[in-house]
Amino acid sequence: MNKIGIALCGVAGAILSGCFAAPQMRMDIPTDSTTYNGITFKLHSIEKGDMGEPVEVAPNPSEGNLTDLMVDSLPDLEYRIGPLDMVQVVVWEHPELTSPMGQYQPAGQKVTTDGKLFYPYAGELQVAGLTAQELRKEITKRLSDKILNDPQVDVRVTGYHSRKAFVSGAVNRPGYVHFDENPMTIPDVIAYVGGFDEKADPSFVQLRRGDKVYNIDYVRAFKENIPIDRILVKPGDQLFVPLKEEMERDRKVYVLGEVNRTGIVRMDNYISLAEALAAAGGVNAMNAAPSDIYVIRNTSKEKIDIYQLDAKNAMALAMADRFELNPRDIVYVDASGIATWNRLLSLITPTMSAIYLGTNIVQNVQEINNTGWKTPSQKRASSTSSTTSTSTNTANSAANNATNATGN
Repeated sequence: MNKIGIALCGVAGAILSGCFAAPQMRMDIPTDSTTYNGITFKLHSIEKGDMGEPVEVAPNPSEGNLTDLMVDSLPDLEYRIGPLDMVQVVVWEHPELTSPMGQYQPAGQKVTTDGKLFYPYAGELQVAGLTAQELRKEITKRLSDKILNDPQVDVRVTGYHSRKAFVSGAVNRPGYVHFDENPMTIPDVIAYVGGFDEKADPSFVQLRRGDKVYNIDYVRAFKENIPIDRILVKPGDQLFVPLKEEMERDRKVYVLGEVNRTGIVRMDNYISLAEALAAAGGVNAMNAAPSDIYVIRNTSKEKIDIYQLDAKNAMALAMADRFELNPRDIVYVDASGIATWNRLLSLITPTMSAIYLGTNIVQNVQEINNTGWKTPSQKRASSTSSTTSTSTNTANSAANNATNATGN
């Protein structure tokens, strides 16, 4: 074989090797748990009851557990005075002490930013952190020591400004919520700011406390009787209510593999694995491997959970209807072995056709090298001459045979 033939064979070999090295269109799933590039992949079985932990929003490394905030009963909180609060001190039968600044201070005195309060004859008091009762005792003691005998003192907080939380987002009156002596729960705070507005998405309310973020699904809480009214809002907390249109961008799951319509399935407040498969037109009966249906969940930066469903029996399908998908889950239906083989054949067939065509080209080139280039008319004339020559030789051979037979 000349150089051209060798080159074509080399190309064909490379193409074939590429086909066999191509992806087999099947997913390599860990048998239990494996680590790759610092990420742990863990396999779970849905039909064995490993349903996963539903989360309300995309995983966050600082996400807190909502149940940690729940209290068994609302405590009796005694308000402690803080900076910028308004405090009114009343000394019975001594109006000059009750309002030392006259009509200009009817609502009391403001606590300074460093938590101090000045009161006549009692001097400067460090009041931040004290209850009204504790401050009353301190003022009574100082007045008794200096000017009054058994003074009757009353202390009240008339303006609550030091203890507050902030509510933002899609509520009717966003802003600060100031706390008094009465504890406030999540529903109390939402009611205080006028409730959700019409564009709000109550399924993804976020409570930020320190370096933790707690995600609250208001809709699910009321549907499943989750006691969010046992969660106290504390000073410094931040509550955020997102817009529905913003959250809808992330409220989706991806359905890929051997289904009739691959693509994105939009979520409402809840969607199960069975519902997502149905929305994708169901599994492909010809190509799908019913024992290899997977849900791939990005649980955190260091962990990806893979949930496997063997849908060859009705019980497993019932479990699929109970398996709740999270936003941005990936549902993947693997291909059967037959489907993989058929696809491999579809890859090889064009290659074999190319090899056949290449072989014909090599033969034609060899013919040109041996006989020289001929036009189509020359090829036909050569073919006719060859045929005539063959016929003449055949006739001569027959005549010779006849002559020999006669002589004998």
